[in-house]
Amino acid sequence: MKRVSLLTTLIISLTCAAFAFPQVFPAPAINGPSGVVRIPSADVIPYKNFNIGSDFGASFLQGAATTETSVFYKMNLGTFHGVELGIVGGTEKDTGELREGVFVNMKLSLSTGEEPNPLLLAIGVENLFSYTQTDVYMVATKYFEQGPRLTFGFMADFPEQKFRPLGMAGVEIPLAQTLILTGDMLAGETMSQFNAGARFYFSPIFSLNISALNLLDNQEAKDSRSALIGFSWANPF
Repeated sequence: MKRVSLLTTLIISLTCAAFAFPQVFPAPAINGPSGVVRIPSADVIPYKNFNIGSDFGASFLQGAATTETSVFYKMNLGTFHGVELGIVGGTEKDTGELREGVFVNMKLSLSTGEEPNPLLLAIGVENLFSYTQTDVYMVATKYFEQGPRLTFGFMADFPEQKFRPLGMAGVEIPLAQTLILTGDMLAGETMSQFNAGARFYFSPIFSLNISALNLLDNQEAKDSRSALIGFSWANPF
């Protein structure tokens, strides 16, 4: 009976720890803005704060036995109250070659989020000034009392100069004060992309990130099937 009681107490303690979402600084998604794995969230970096991040790994080319190096680097700045401005660079899908330039990301918060379990809203644009990769989005992030965060919204991009609407959704699940499991998806009429990852926080402002993009290897997805490891760091200087 004592062993059962101790085991029950341990399980309850671990469960309660998982239900408390840790107080951590917003981390950038693979494509730059504060987000989950690949999709942006409605979190916005506070005014006069910034974060930097980088991801490095390999892309597994469809129908080939070879891989290409994948690199992403980004920085975001809270330029005004409720406004996040960032840049992102990296390699192209399926080629391993550097993009045609460093692109700009912008996000505008539409809610204050001052309540205990807020519903945050934001609109934004990714890859501004790109000829082929610019997209716009509207997103909401909901904090739950039990701990997880749910992100959902709408994105539209313009492949081959055609309008393509996409739905997006993601979840962040804390397993402890230092470990958060993440997953998200993009889905439309002609494509779907599923991504997964994890963030291990050494402190509230520094994390080691592991990400897997396009798990089902959809050829029409926005990214190649990739495995990446990287970091995010807020206000390092």
